[in-house]
Amino acid sequence: MAPLVSVIIPAHNSGSHLRATVESVLAQAHRPLEVLLVDDGSTDGTPALAAGFGAPVRVLRQECAGHAAARNAGIRAATGEYLAFLDHDDLWSPEKLSLQLACLREDATLDLVFGHIRNFFSEELTAEEREAIRAPLLPLPGLLQGAMLARRTSFLRVGLFAPEKAIGDFIDWYGRAMLAGLRTRMLPDTVLHRRIHRNNHQRRNRHLVGAGYLQAVKELLDRRRNA
Repeated sequence: MAPLVSVIIPAHNSGSHLRATVESVLAQAHRPLEVLLVDDGSTDGTPALAAGFGAPVRVLRQECAGHAAARNAGIRAATGEYLAFLDHDDLWSPEKLSLQLACLREDATLDLVFGHIRNFFSEELTAEEREAIRAPLLPLPGLLQGAMLARRTSFLRVGLFAPEKAIGDFIDWYGRAMLAGLRTRMLPDTVLHRRIHRNNHQRRNRHLVGAGYLQAVKELLDRRRNA
C-alpha cells in the first residue's frame, strides 16, 4: 500500500494565489494525500475559498500567529508517514512527491529529500515590475521547506519550527537537523516553482531579512560550538 503524505499549507490572506497552489498539490501523481490547509487568521476571502476544496483538503483555523506557528499546527494534526510543506503562493511540479518518495524508498538511511526550485513571475506583474526585481529564473538547488519531503519520524527527531522567528525559521530548523545527523539528498529535478509577486513575505519584510538570517546563522554556529 502506498504511504500517506501529509502536505501542510499555511495561509494568511492568500485568496489570490491559494487555488493554484492547492490544485498543484491535488495534481500530484502520488496518492494517498492529506492536505492540511492552516488558515492563520485571514481577514480576506481565504476562509471561504479554503472551505470549498473538500477532501482530501482539511482546513484548520487559528488566530494569526505567523507561518511557522501555522506549519506547527499542521504538523500536530498530520497523520501521514511523510511530511511536506508548501507556501500558499508557490506551486509543485506534478511528479514532485513521486520522485522524492522513490528516492526515500531506494535508500532507507535518508531522512530528507530536496529538489531544485525555479522562480517565476506572477501574471499580474507589469514588465516594469519584473525588470526591477532581481530574481534568478534558472533552476537552483532548493534548500527550502517547499522543496523538501521528510520522513515524519526524522522530522520529529529535530522538533517543530521556531514560531518566534518571523524570518529564518527554516534555516534554524535545517541547522538543527544537521546537528541531529539527519541525512539528505538533493535531486536534480525541479520540484518547486516559486512565485515572485508584489507581496512576497521576504520582499514585504526585506528590512528584517538580513538581520533575521544572520541571527539564525549565529544561533546555529553557537549550537555547533556547544555540541
